[in-house]
Amino acid sequence: MSDRYRKQPRQREYEDPDETVRPLPRVFVLVVLGMVIWGAVYILGADNLGDASTGDSRTLTALAGAPVGEVNGAQLYAGKCAGCHQATGQGVAGVFPPLAASSWVTGSETRLVQILLHGIQGPIDVNGTVYNGLMPAWSTLSDEELAALATYVRSTWGNAATAVTVETVASERARTASRSTPWQGGAELETVP
Repeated sequence: MSDRYRKQPRQREYEDPDETVRPLPRVFVLVVLGMVIWGAVYILGADNLGDASTGDSRTLTALAGAPVGEVNGAQLYAGKCAGCHQATGQGVAGVFPPLAASSWVTGSETRLVQILLHGIQGPIDVNGTVYNGLMPAWSTLSDEELAALATYVRSTWGNAATAVTVETVASERARTASRSTPWQGGAELETVP
């Protein structure tokens, strides 16, 4: 046998590759560490540990950029009502009642204010069609905002009813301040003067 075959097995084979440790580049570590420190300083320095129940005290008027004392009923309608009653005020057949040519809108202004303040749950007949659903209460809106919203729906889409005043909204809010449930459909709303 030749010497070539007589070598020890270890000498005939290649050595196993070595695994080297490749640490993260120092620049990357420094950048990440800097970002973590900056984030911690920013969070700890921010005034976010205050009373959460106060929330954002800005009104819709302030957010819309309207001058102080001037509320845009059309913007309120677009943000709060158009999703259900549609931009045209025609509602969705069988689901959401129309506001256009509706006696619930053009009739008693106090009744409309009560609908906005407390909402409706249950059947209501609008223009000969019975709707049975739930309308949320908008009592979180200010008196000025509710008056602007009510005035907008009473004077748009062919409706020609009088404007609703802030005083009317304030008196209706005070009159039914103890109420915490929605009106139970049109039958109960008929009792509202």
